[in-house]
Amino acid sequence: MAIIIESKFFSGKSRSLSMTFDLSRSGSGQLVNLRKWLVQALNVDNARIKNSFSNDQKSFQKNYLSCLFFLSEILFQQSGVPVFSHPQVKSISKIDIKKNEFRATIEFHEIESLPRDLYLHIYNMSFRLCSWMAQTELTEVNRKQLYSMIQNKIIDSLKGSSHSGKSTVPILRAAHEANVPFRHIGLGVYALGWGSKAKRLDRSIIDCDSAIGARLSRNKLATAQVLRSAGLPAPKHSLVGAKAEAISAALSIGYPIVVKPNDLDRGEGVTVDICNDEQLEAAFEYAQLGVSTKPVLVEKQAPGVCHRIFIADGRMLYAVKRNAMSVVGDGVNSVEKLVASELSKQGQMPVWLRSGLMAIDDLAKVAIKGAGHTLESIPKRDELVPLRRIESTEWGGVDQDVTDIIHPENLRIAIEAARLIGLRVAGVDLICEDITIPWYETEAIINEVNLAPLLGCAEISRRYLPEFLHRLIEGDGRIPIEAAKSKAEALLKQAEFTAQGLRCYVTGSDETLDYQKCLVPLALDTLDKRVGAVLARADADALVVYSD
Repeated sequence: MAIIIESKFFSGKSRSLSMTFDLSRSGSGQLVNLRKWLVQALNVDNARIKNSFSNDQKSFQKNYLSCLFFLSEILFQQSGVPVFSHPQVKSISKIDIKKNEFRATIEFHEIESLPRDLYLHIYNMSFRLCSWMAQTELTEVNRKQLYSMIQNKIIDSLKGSSHSGKSTVPILRAAHEANVPFRHIGLGVYALGWGSKAKRLDRSIIDCDSAIGARLSRNKLATAQVLRSAGLPAPKHSLVGAKAEAISAALSIGYPIVVKPNDLDRGEGVTVDICNDEQLEAAFEYAQLGVSTKPVLVEKQAPGVCHRIFIADGRMLYAVKRNAMSVVGDGVNSVEKLVASELSKQGQMPVWLRSGLMAIDDLAKVAIKGAGHTLESIPKRDELVPLRRIESTEWGGVDQDVTDIIHPENLRIAIEAARLIGLRVAGVDLICEDITIPWYETEAIINEVNLAPLLGCAEISRRYLPEFLHRLIEGDGRIPIEAAKSKAEALLKQAEFTAQGLRCYVTGSDETLDYQKCLVPLALDTLDKRVGAVLARADADALVVYSD
């Protein structure tokens, strides 16, 4: 069991936190059991654990702490906190040899503008869970209990504390791996890089995305009007406020239709394949999601599947075909057995790694039948059998990379759509039957232009994170910083940077000069704070720091 007996928060040249706690060792099999849990239940790479282990006189204590750090890293990231390295162990000492009790002090960097109680809560829970895993056999019942404890006592209880979105941690992990510095400004907004090389990011939104674009993209009707006025293929739809209006609109547009909320994304409240008034009325209520006065879109259904074209800085990053949640045929097992097998496999994984596959229900039966199968059918090897009619955040999906086969004309209108709305980063959804055929030869439509498209959460998307950062950040995002022993030496170094065409700042602990050698008044009283202030300036290409 671990007990935190002291925690200190202090600022120096790096913002750090120190924590002291007591741990007890109850048996020689404790570490083996703990490692088994990490690898088999939490998917920690066994090689990483092995490489982190120590063989010195305090090997048990250090190795136990190493396991604890692997767990806390998972808990931080699943809570939206970008922690990608282990704390530094400052000291380990025995406090009771007979009881195998020891005391440890660790130090770790603080991420700016996050609640400090968040660190205490996560480390506290890490200590408790490690103690529990070390003394508990790994069984299916206990595995479910662990997942439940993590979900309920950590992820759910800390929801919103970090202000992060689903894309935040994957993007910052890629930045960490590329040695790009980042800091939290507040409200889930991060600055990547220094000075003139820095960019601000909120999920996958970047500081070049316009506020007008953000507003337009959140309204499907407004988005369609902008696209249509530019000659791009937009949905044919009508905004209605009552069931009678919806039926009238459907008769005018013609079945089949889609009904959806006007101001929601991620597939929320959407119903497809509506072919009669009775289905329309039920879909209308679903789209309102409990708000009876909420306007709803009645839209002509376009044939085909949604294709997400991810645009970054005016170019395609990647494109995927967004298939509905499905099981993959093996040529041997029935659809029913394939689903049962996949559900069993998913149950062995942490909640955050699961695909979202659900047990067969009425919606799944409709989708299976629509694909020409029954529960007893045996699909061909690699054949996808859908369990939902469409992909959505609620139901999940199976993405297929189509980056290399998208028709140039379909790519062109996706790039143009993002530009028209005013987004440098956008997820443009093109509904079509075949992405290799130009839109004007089919009934394709641009269904949505999405702000903050999900990035880095699926295998295909993660492959493109380094390229996304490359487009966003120049090099590693760092501006040159040099040290000088005096102000006179600093001014000479500044002149050298100026000769290279760089706007160079100079700072000591009580004075800061800009690249024109003009005094910059700052309400800051330490050197490290002044350095931070210069690195936050968009016109700083270089910095010379001198000691007073």
